[in-house]
Amino acid sequence: MGETGAGADMVSAYPMPDGFAIMAAGDEGCGRVGMMRMKSEATAAPGWGATLIWLLLGLTWLLPVGAEAQGRLWRISAAGVEPSYLFGTMHSEHPEVTRLPPDVERAFDGSGRLVLEMVLDQTAMLSTAQAGLFESGRDLEDVLPAPLYRRTVEAMADYGVPEPVLRRFKPWMVFSTLMLPRSRTGMFLDLRLYQQAVAAGKPVTGLETAAEQIAVFDGMSMADQVSILRDTLDNLERFDAWFEEMRRVYLSGDLDALERFSDGMMNDIDPALAQRFQKRFVSERNHRMVARLRPLLREGGAFVAVGALHLPGEEGIIALLREAGYEVRREE
Repeated sequence: MGETGAGADMVSAYPMPDGFAIMAAGDEGCGRVGMMRMKSEATAAPGWGATLIWLLLGLTWLLPVGAEAQGRLWRISAAGVEPSYLFGTMHSEHPEVTRLPPDVERAFDGSGRLVLEMVLDQTAMLSTAQAGLFESGRDLEDVLPAPLYRRTVEAMADYGVPEPVLRRFKPWMVFSTLMLPRSRTGMFLDLRLYQQAVAAGKPVTGLETAAEQIAVFDGMSMADQVSILRDTLDNLERFDAWFEEMRRVYLSGDLDALERFSDGMMNDIDPALAQRFQKRFVSERNHRMVARLRPLLREGGAFVAVGALHLPGEEGIIALLREAGYEVRREE
């Protein structure tokens, strides 16, 4: 776990609340090796086809798991310790998402510690960025068919990434960039919580390291990376509408709508691919995060904010905490 009180920059080499950071040659493009942070102006997210695996992973919490799945805020109780709170987040800067309900604000204000999936310092940020780049002797053009490479160059040019820089990107870094919700303000929900905690003097703890989160992406086979990149490019025009729908269902908790949405998604996903990615991106991480969360819960008074996809299901954080003997009750 990582911990910081102030000063950490919430960016990395894959989707994060503050954008997407990469190692690039030059000072903002020329002169020295530095960090390039890419932000853009409209919302984006994955489309249909095999890229639906990302919808499945990003919306696992939407799959029907009982009426209590509507809740975003949960009270975690155990005998002899102050209660903690678990809050399911969405990586969005939309005011309806970042404007917290009063009960969530009260839970946050009354907590003594913020717990996030990950907190990055500058060293972790640089090492994370480097993980998304090919080492010398291999580049993106080597692993993509020529037509797909040309399409990738054109798409990434819209993000301000020139081809000489792009050539060093691994495919997962490219499709993660294209899938990012494009930022207008940079004040995503996760970042807002982080900044509020720092301003209030609350310690901030991460349940995973940068290396662990990067391994989730970097451990994918090259074939899977290329397949997802291809389908991402095929469906770029669908992204805005999809992300708007994701925001709507996040806020509404309408289980009938969620079931219809998830059923439509599941029809187009290769079952083997879905199962493989579900395990890597959600289940394995849930077990790891709960194991590291339990000592913090024994101290009490924590406000735990993780992506809402990690909460429900048989291997979700809520179920795993209950198996460990905690009472987890919906608050919102």
